[in-house]
This record gives sequence, structure tokens and C-alpha cells, in this order.
Amino acid sequence: MALFLDLDNTFVDSVSIYESAIRFMSRNAKKYGFASAVEFSELYDAARKEVKADLHDSPSNRLRLIYFKKICVSKFGKLEPDRILKLESDYFSLFQSGIKVRKLKYASEYKETFSLLKSISEKQKLLFCTNENLRTQLLKLKVLFPKSIRYLILSSEEVGKEKPSELFFTKAKELVLRESVSAMIGDSLKDDVEGALKYGIPAVHLSSIFSRSPQTAKKRIRISASSGTGETTYTETNDIRSALKLFL
Repeated sequence: MALFLDLDNTFVDSVSIYESAIRFMSRNAKKYGFASAVEFSELYDAARKEVKADLHDSPSNRLRLIYFKKICVSKFGKLEPDRILKLESDYFSLFQSGIKVRKLKYASEYKETFSLLKSISEKQKLLFCTNENLRTQLLKLKVLFPKSIRYLILSSEEVGKEKPSELFFTKAKELVLRESVSAMIGDSLKDDVEGALKYGIPAVHLSSIFSRSPQTAKKRIRISASSGTGETTYTETNDIRSALKLFL
């Protein structure tokens, strides 16, 4: 058996960590040669939108290195590798620090989560299925998860396609030696839930990482598959611990 797991906003609050890192960098804009926090933020937002539009069907649309290259060229009119790499290095350092802060804030919740994961890993293969570049995800995993838990990872960068593509889920099944997949757990209805259900994998939708009042319910969703369009059922919960307990 194998259990597929999303990472971002499933085990770690990536969106808020990314945003916090960029806000911190913008407040220190002059350190990087920019006139103000406003200038830095505007250039970054414009670069991000441009990359997302140009590379909308490619995993590379998530590379911060490309964003930083664009804002530096826009600002200084030339390529400055040292400045670009400094921005990327500081960014990675900041988001790793953000993970550490949240890990301490939710210490008891993470302790239970890791215990559940370890128990599941003794019976099932754990595979993190993620729409990101591999380096970024390895940096997160290094900070977040204890070494005692056995798991694999498949990034969209390695596949060349993001979830919910058929190629991604095919590669994921190959990576676990085509063992039966018990479920896909993730925060995205489109990428994780619809993607998994479309290819015959049960799905669990996570509406929040942790909750003081965990709830679990069955819901229905309409999907299109090779056999046609129809409704099917998935599980929804607001706590990763509740999701993991389903597979002990």
C-alpha cells in the first residue's frame, strides 16, 4: 500500500511563509539596491505575474530565482548574478526560519502528526506529491520532518508536468512500484482531490492544517474522466491529524 501526500498548505503553511519572507525582504529593499519597499514589492509582483503567465503550464513558473532575475534586470538594466543569487539565498533562509517558527508554535500538533506519520510509514509507503521544484521542497522537508520517518518525494519539476496531470499521477504510481494507493491527501480541490479521483485514487481534502475542533465529513464532487463525467465522493477534514488517522 502507498499513501500520497501533498506538502504545501497540507503540512506547512507555505503561502503565509512565502508572503512573510517577501515582506521582510521588501522592508530591507535598500540593502539590495532598491529605492524603497514599494518599488521592490511592485517589481516582484510584476515579475511573478509575468512568469506565471509565460510559463503557466510549466513547473518552472514557481522558481523564485526567475522572479529575482527579472526584478534585478528591470531595476538595474543588466544582469548581476551576485545580486540575484543573494536575493534567492536570503529568501530560502527566511522561509526556512518561518517553518521553524511555526513548528515551535504548533509543537504539540506536529509531535502528534509525526507520530501518526511514523506509524503509517511502517505499513505503507509515503510519497509526497508536490507542484514545486525539488530543491525548494527538500529545504522544507529538511527543516520540518524528523529523520525517523521514511518517505519519498515526487516534484513536478521531475515530471515536467504539474498535478492534476495524468503524467504526474502515473509517475507517482511508478515510484511506489504500482502498489495500491490508499488515498491522496491535499489542500487543493483541483490538483489533489479532482486529480486523484480522476485516476482512480481516493481523496482527502484538507481545509486547514490544524484545528481546535477537528471535523470530518463525506462530500460529493463532479469530475470528468476518460469514462465520462459524473459525481463521486471524497473525504473532507480540517486537520491533518484527522486525515492521517484514517489510514492507521
